[in-house]
Amino acid sequence: MGAMVLVVVIASIALIFRGRAFSFPAGGPEMKRFWNERSFQRGGWLREEKEEQVSGDFTTVEIRNIAGGIDIQGPTPGNDTGSNVGIHAVKTAMFPAAMENLNVAIEKRGDRLLIEERHAGGFVMSAGTVSFVITLPRGIKTIEAHSVSGSVTVRGVGAGIDQNLSTISGSIETSGARNLDASSTSGSVQFVFAGSRLDAHTVSGSIDGRIESLDQGGSVSVRTVSGGVGLDAPSGLDAVVSLHSVSGGISCELPLAATEQRRNWLEGRIGSGSGRMDVTTTSGQITVRKL
Repeated sequence: MGAMVLVVVIASIALIFRGRAFSFPAGGPEMKRFWNERSFQRGGWLREEKEEQVSGDFTTVEIRNIAGGIDIQGPTPGNDTGSNVGIHAVKTAMFPAAMENLNVAIEKRGDRLLIEERHAGGFVMSAGTVSFVITLPRGIKTIEAHSVSGSVTVRGVGAGIDQNLSTISGSIETSGARNLDASSTSGSVQFVFAGSRLDAHTVSGSIDGRIESLDQGGSVSVRTVSGGVGLDAPSGLDAVVSLHSVSGGISCELPLAATEQRRNWLEGRIGSGSGRMDVTTTSGQITVRKL
């Protein structure tokens, strides 16, 4: 009985795709008119590019993206927006209707600027992506960047900026972070950090970072399920250190006064131990190098 139902379902799907379930043949003039009338006719990927500058006394810039990369950069001699935030957006879509329903929203909320990809319509109408290149002026204190499917990159922004970065499918690469929260479900994380709080984690991907300094009483938490961890840290790091790998070795060059040491577990203290550094991975090697 189950096999018979399966055969009927497969046959019905085949008839639909061959056009027999409709009153007009697939690929015929009626079908072409059907697509044209709804602005679904394909003629290659559509692309729109727009650049603008937004003025304001912003201290926080937040970018939210669904499908597409986010590239955030600081001012350079050839690319300095002054006190404005530069927004370069590239939209791509399969159909004119999808392009029309793909928008970039820019909202000023006091000292916060929100830049967001938005769609109108259903699933087919959402078949488009936006890639952002954001140029920040000096004086920004906080960066928030979130993408569902795309990489997040922060470069050349100067030191001492709090950063909250996340992506589900994509990598994260950042520098100049003071307090950093970086997370990826499927992708690697790379960072340069100097501050009081670091939280970097990924489910599937490696983590590589440079801890230039850790404030007194600060905390470092680095976690990955499937991937190795490589960190560079100063020998004068004042912290209790815990390194744990379920399936993988551990190598540490820091002058650690060990309190517990096994093949895949190392705990100890550097200095007075005012801060804390926890590094864990389920499947991968942990390597801590001395700066």
